[in-house]
Amino acid sequence: MTDKTYDVVIVGSGFAGSLIADSLMEAGIDVVLLEAGLPIEDEKHIRHNLREVIANSDESEISAPYLHLLAPQDRARKSDYYEQEIGPAFDEFGGKYLRLVGGTGLAWLGTALRMCPNDFRMRTEYGLGRDWPLSYADLEPWYCAAEEAIGVAGATEADTSLAAPRSKPFPMPPIPQSYADHYMIERLGNLHFGSQKIQIVPTPQARNSIDGYNGRPLCEGYSSCVPLCPVGAKYDPLVHLRRALLAGAELIAGATVTNLDVDADGHVTTAWFRAIDGEIGSVKAKIFILAANGIETPKLLLQSNHQYSAGLANGSGQVGCNLMDHVEKHSCAIAPDPIFPYRGPQSTSGIEVIRDGKFRRKRAAFRTALRNDGWRNVNGAPFGSPSSSNRMLAGTLIEYVEKEGLFGQPLRNRIKQIGLRQCALQSVVEMLPDVENRISLSNEKKDASGLPRPEIHFRIDQYTKAGIISAGELHRKLFKVLGCCENSTFIDLQDDKHKSDAAGSHIMGTTIMGGNPKNSVVDLECRTHAHKNLFIGGSAVFPTGATSNPTLTICALALRIAHSVKEMLRTV
Repeated sequence: MTDKTYDVVIVGSGFAGSLIADSLMEAGIDVVLLEAGLPIEDEKHIRHNLREVIANSDESEISAPYLHLLAPQDRARKSDYYEQEIGPAFDEFGGKYLRLVGGTGLAWLGTALRMCPNDFRMRTEYGLGRDWPLSYADLEPWYCAAEEAIGVAGATEADTSLAAPRSKPFPMPPIPQSYADHYMIERLGNLHFGSQKIQIVPTPQARNSIDGYNGRPLCEGYSSCVPLCPVGAKYDPLVHLRRALLAGAELIAGATVTNLDVDADGHVTTAWFRAIDGEIGSVKAKIFILAANGIETPKLLLQSNHQYSAGLANGSGQVGCNLMDHVEKHSCAIAPDPIFPYRGPQSTSGIEVIRDGKFRRKRAAFRTALRNDGWRNVNGAPFGSPSSSNRMLAGTLIEYVEKEGLFGQPLRNRIKQIGLRQCALQSVVEMLPDVENRISLSNEKKDASGLPRPEIHFRIDQYTKAGIISAGELHRKLFKVLGCCENSTFIDLQDDKHKSDAAGSHIMGTTIMGGNPKNSVVDLECRTHAHKNLFIGGSAVFPTGATSNPTLTICALALRIAHSVKEMLRTV
């Protein structure tokens, strides 16, 4: 408990929370961040150790090094935190996040794509989903500011192919494309998919192609960028969080915010939190910003129901609704020649030109990344996982040693024969907002803090499933162009080819943005319609998810929120 009243309280210290805090501190604003997780030691040797842990772990890549820092739940399996029904009417929601200082931004790949103009007007252009209350043109200057802030290396082809104009160049030239990227580019010829000629372009990414940009070193190409870049070339939220703290911002770690109080005018006055030792505390402020991801942000609003029975900011009934994630299609093959995977970042190139088009009236769009890390995403290569469901795939040490009994020179020969030719594709498929895809508070299950667990209702609709099938068709075409043999090409890694091969863990929606308070939660400034001093940062406000990784849009909106808060404080 503190008697001090801050200018701004920020709940969450991920991409949005850290960027907002840094921007506000530059203006001399008094800021405190409340973070449910704990900090990790962030020295170079720790990064190397984490790289080794993830390479040798049987756990999923996003959480293996952080098992002791996950949200309060059964740590044996991350999704045990969610209460959800899985069956004919529902699909499993597998989106993951980390509860620690810096948030899930400490386990992202680094892809920093803009959304394209039509992503903001899906309803107008294609008769589906929702329109954003702002346009690409409205957000474009903030995209430029975000690219400069986090340090994005890229080439203009990723945007010009989607009619997405830029007012400024990328801060850094693109990360060099890998040998495998060039191998495929040389063999593409005049390949079309639908009406579009396929182009492979460098992927914009928040890692340094220039040594020293924003104090970070040059990328050294370890191909182990998740969770942490071994040398710190990739941006993560700790960059701006450190700056904010050095400028005088306060951070209360291990503080799970349980509910918010409002006054008679509907202004939020107090955030109550439970410290890691169980003690109850509170902070007061003029402005509150929730930046705790698409699960925890609506959960906090719904928990704050002691003054409003439906929770805060929920006059529309939309808090918790329109939950989205990116579903993924993974395929792999053995190339006819060595392509030398496991060099460079885990992905350096992608196919962006097919992210938009008239086809979106009938099926979901997708973007396709060329992977530089062999078959690691599909069977854990090169080490492998005993629990892998894709046991028909060779290419791992476990297969070669335990199943085939190889070691010594025969083992080296097999690794050279197969390991150097592992080729993999990953397509990220959009979902549309659906009010029935939602989170609510469990009436029965509590977490370790005694708070309701999130109850999730989630279904992948036919529109998205059609996108998954279409992505598989593109993968098949690309492998055929490469000359991969049919018996060494694996397109459908599951019995049901309509299913997602993995969750993107890009948790979007649940407090969506809109111009009408009757069917949205926040306005175009990301301020809640009902509570004028309460803002929401992060991808929870996205009305549509599109195909681009959400991080750059989160950062652009965060800088825009910071600008709005500064203007608001001038008049308070």
